[in-house]
Amino acid sequence: YGVNLTEFFPVPKADQIFRVIHCGNVSIRKGVHYLLQAFSELNLPHAELWLVGPVAAEIIPFLKKFASPAIIAKGAFPQRELTHILSQGSVFCLASIEEGLATVQAQAMACGLPVIITTNTGGEDIVRPGVDGFIVPIRDVAALKEKILYFYENPEARRTMGASALQRVQQGFTWKDYADRLIQHYRRILAAA
Repeated sequence: YGVNLTEFFPVPKADQIFRVIHCGNVSIRKGVHYLLQAFSELNLPHAELWLVGPVAAEIIPFLKKFASPAIIAKGAFPQRELTHILSQGSVFCLASIEEGLATVQAQAMACGLPVIITTNTGGEDIVRPGVDGFIVPIRDVAALKEKILYFYENPEARRTMGASALQRVQQGFTWKDYADRLIQHYRRILAAA
């Protein structure tokens, strides 16, 4: 897939709070309960977890269990507002248990965020581990904690990987790039027929 760089781009962050952003359905399928546990157990000072997206009924017991002023269920936002929301983050995290290729990963990268994703987000096609962020196993609270803590303790790595993530999507993952690759594949198929 691709990302529209006229809609998704870095916006200056309004504060110094370390903020983990999840964007998408707030559900078990998206692994939000593992992210809630990881963030809650870390108990980091001056840190927040923003859950952006519609909240599924199945996740409400977990929101209650891990309730904290630092965990904020923001609800759903129109696509046009996501650039500002994502840009208020320090890191993007998608802890999905199963997924196709979540477009929001490239959108977060286009906003200059390093990413923490699971092996089941489809992000391995986009994210270079240790360069643009990290890819962790599904259902692995310890790995989520380790990578969140790494970004919390290493602001320079956040900046470097965020800049790398932005450059990565700018140079190969726009919708035009996607269309060009698709056309090339069609041409190869037709040439072989």
